[in-house]
Amino acid sequence: MSRLATERVATGEATRAEAAGLLVQLLIAGHETTASMLSLGAVALLRHPDQLAALRADEALVPGAVEELLRYLTVVHIGLRRIATADVEIGGVTIRAGEGVVIALQAANRDPAVFTAPDTLDLTRDAGRHLAFGHGLHQCLGQSLARAELQIALPMLFHRLPGLRLEGPAPEDLAFEGRAVHGIRELPVAW
Repeated sequence: MSRLATERVATGEATRAEAAGLLVQLLIAGHETTASMLSLGAVALLRHPDQLAALRADEALVPGAVEELLRYLTVVHIGLRRIATADVEIGGVTIRAGEGVVIALQAANRDPAVFTAPDTLDLTRDAGRHLAFGHGLHQCLGQSLARAELQIALPMLFHRLPGLRLEGPAPEDLAFEGRAVHGIRELPVAW
């Protein structure tokens, strides 16, 4: 990335500030989101011992469990801004071409018209229609890597630390505030 940024600046394709901004964006999008999903996924599973037990009992659940955790947790908590390219009616409201809309991914991923009992963590659910990585042209470029990291790290965490348990303050009390990526500042645990 450093070489690519240096080349872009040298050829005049980008300023130093633009190259630095791109690198920061890639770091946040590619690291902070996955790190937050790992800690929040661990908390969700520890808070739902029946779901954790099912995951431990059947490794075949791992890919679907990751999709459900992505849906259930949706770590990106900023509204995605888009411009309508054509008139469209949504929920009885007409959005005209050229008007702006803000999409709340976490609300979409809890839509009861799409997901039965959306506030329930169910690792056997078909959560493949979630929008945690966006949709269409605006899907996250790193989603395959993020899925792989989560599918490897979460089961390994509970395999290596079978007695892992929450310890100390409730994680909600430690949430990042005012951040685009939902996460927790620290996670006191014992094993």
